Amino acid sequence: MPSQLTDAEWSQLLSRIERGECTPFLGPGVALGRLPLPGDLAMRWADEYQYPLEDRWNLPRVAQYLELEKGPRWLREELAKALADPTAAEPGGDVLQLLAELPFTTYITTGYDDLLAQALRAAQIRRDDRRTPRRPRLDFCRWHETLRSAAMPTPFEADPHYQPSTDEPFVFHLLGQAAFPQSLALTETDHYDLFVATARHPNTVPPSVHRALRGGPLLFIGQPLTDANFRALARSLGGAYYGGLQDGTLSVHVRPEGNDAAIRYLERHFAEQRIKLYWGTPHEFLQELRERWLRDHE
Repeated sequence: MPSQLTDAEWSQLLSRIERGECTPFLGPGVALGRLPLPGDLAMRWADEYQYPLEDRWNLPRVAQYLELEKGPRWLREELAKALADPTAAEPGGDVLQLLAELPFTTYITTGYDDLLAQALRAAQIRRDDRRTPRRPRLDFCRWHETLRSAAMPTPFEADPHYQPSTDEPFVFHLLGQAAFPQSLALTETDHYDLFVATARHPNTVPPSVHRALRGGPLLFIGQPLTDANFRALARSLGGAYYGGLQDGTLSVHVRPEGNDAAIRYLERHFAEQRIKLYWGTPHEFLQELRERWLRDHE
């Protein structure tokens, strides 16, 4: 597939990455083939537990039903089981490995799993003639009072001198980490509470993440921008209609085959919000990005 970015646009993207001015915003699509997508998990649970409504693909709503029927502890244990046994990555085909080999300093993710952290710990950054191991620091959004009052310092509180860097990148889980079940924003009510908390309590999001979300540019990968829950989250974090994003924000989307009208509409729609679309898979995009990065830094 030919690239939809010009050489000048690729060059600008590479320069921003080198200066630490570009932040990946990752959605569930980065783990495609390794973990179930939210819609697939919702459909499975809906079938197994007789979800009575029609929106069987909507994970927050299916989770809301299951929390009422089974209880919040059961729900989070089931999610942990679904994430516990990821499929092994194909050699050379792991999106997360490609991401981990690029020198981003901050990663924002809506995923609950720790696959990105694992990939970062296994990666090394090239510096001249040597390779430096990466040591990521992780945190999640403190979106309810129990999390804000718990004796769990953030990486920035534990180490006031810490600044995200290529050697010690920061991974921020907007919707929580599976390792901390109380942090998970899973049901529809959880999502509403998170939207309100991030709007009312700006310190629920670290300053480095706030700067990325309100200043950009962002690199959306595996995150469908048409998802209603994501749009609400974007409004609570970055202002309506992504108004704080800088030129250069890019979103990677699989091209809808045979639907030119949809392509034209989406390109116009997101162009008004200063978001350029790249039509391709996350792997296709990151493979080309990595090749161009290595060519420029040999």
